[in-house]
Order: sequence, then C-alpha cells, then structure tokens
Amino acid sequence: MFRLAARPAARLVGRRTYASAKPASEGVVLPIEGNSEFMQQRQHVKEHAKEAADLWRKISLYVAIPSCLVGYVWVRKAEAEHHAHLEHLKAENGGEIPRRADYPYLNKREKPMPWAGNQSFFFNPEVNVPVEA
Repeated sequence: MFRLAARPAARLVGRRTYASAKPASEGVVLPIEGNSEFMQQRQHVKEHAKEAADLWRKISLYVAIPSCLVGYVWVRKAEAEHHAHLEHLKAENGGEIPRRADYPYLNKREKPMPWAGNQSFFFNPEVNVPVEA
C-alpha cells in the first residue's frame, strides 16, 4: 500500500518544475524590426512560400482537376461499353451469362466462406458466374 502512495510523490520530487531561461521582460530583445540579415532572410522565405503556394494552386486548378474529369469520362465510357457487351451476351444466351470453361484451378473452394455460402464477399450476380460446390 505504501509503495502505491510513494510512487507519485517520488516522481514529483525528482521533477524539475521551473524554467531555466530568463523571461523576455528581463532584457532579452529579439530583432523583430529593422533591416537585419535575419529579417531579410525571413522576408525571402515568405516570398518563396507565396510563389510556391501560387504554383501549387495553379497546378491543382489547371492540371489535377481537369485530369480527374478526363479520367472520369474515360472510365464512364469504358463501363458503358462493358455493360452493353454484357447485355448483348445475355440477350444471345436467353437472359443469362454464358457458362465458361470449368478448369479445376478456377474458383477453387476448400471450405465455405465465413458469411455462409460459396460466393466471394464481392460477388455480383449480374456480372460474376456463380460458383458451384
């Protein structure tokens, strides 16, 4: 019991709880104004940061956003073609996806999936061929 009470007290005794630096009111003066080398360098850094931020803003507006839009249009077109092709295959085969070749290494299942069934978690009955046990 004594050990539990003594631990926090021992931590406080060894801890240094005061600052070793002098407060700013005791004569520490920082060169905030003027034309010193430090202030020139600081101004140069601010100007460089402004230019860099402007560059990245332009890249975002004129390159990244149009690239995303072009990618969206391309994927939308490719998915529309894929969907049309699947509908064409279904129409040729009486409304079902045609059977594919049953090779022994395709859709190999040793045991059922944890969510009860033989289908994968991302199974889509409109696109994927069902797996038979």
